This record gives sequence, C-alpha cells and structure tokens, in this order.
Amino acid sequence: MKNLEKLINRITEFGLNDKVQSANKELEIQQLLIGIYSEYLNLDVEFDDEDFEGDPTFDYDSIKKNIEANFPDIGWYHSVFESHLIIPDAYLVTGDAIDDLSDIIKDMLEIKWQFENASEKYAKWCFKDLMQNHSEQHLVDFLKYLKDKKG
Repeated sequence: MKNLEKLINRITEFGLNDKVQSANKELEIQQLLIGIYSEYLNLDVEFDDEDFEGDPTFDYDSIKKNIEANFPDIGWYHSVFESHLIIPDAYLVTGDAIDDLSDIIKDMLEIKWQFENASEKYAKWCFKDLMQNHSEQHLVDFLKYLKDKKG
C-alpha cells in the first residue's frame, strides 16, 4: 500500500499546486497514472463496514485551474464511442484531457483523505470502487490522448 500512497501523494500535487517542479511533467504524469493503474489491477480488497465520520470535498475548479497551469499543452481530443464495435458510421465523441486529469486527481484526493482519516482497508476499497466506476475510463482516455499526441 505504501507504493499506492506514494503515487497518490505525487499525482495530487499536480492538482493542488500550479507550479509543480518536474523535468518532464507529461512523462511523469504518464508514469504515475500507469503506476496507479497497475496498483488498481493488482489490488485485492474487502469491504470495510466500519462507520467513518465526514465526507471529503474538493474544489474541482481549483484542481482544474492548477492542471491547466501545469499542462498548458493538453486539451480536447476525439475518440470513438463504443470503439470495440466495428460499425460503418462510428459515433465520434469529444473528450477533454484537462477534465480527465482533474477528475482523476479529485478522486485520488478522496483516496488520500480516506488513508489519512479512515482505515487502510476502507481506503483500498474506495480506491477500487472509484477506479472501477469513474477514474479508470478517464485514465485510459488520458493515456491514449498522450500517446496519440506524441504521434
């Protein structure tokens, strides 16, 4: 779990600080996301039914503003809805890399909060749940966007 916490601590800096220092921010964020994805795919969890007080709230607009400052060269992209289906008139959708990364970081801030304020068991369960139901799609879309952007 220490590796997951380390990855989360670093990736959340990009949403909390508008001047993150990094030799190559795009490469670093790609490596962090791959690390987080690997942790998710290899995580075995049990539900923790203990009751914990409080729900964290994080300011999406502030996170988004910091992402925009740290990654001024990322933006909109196209992808195909239901890309697993081969159909003649595929439905093209527009995605937003800033939104993808903002949503991922907002979710990781929630997990960080759970590690600090609830149990490790509950934090792991929340991580698995948030990834499965929200962040995974953003993560995959963002990584594909970065790959396509590089050419």
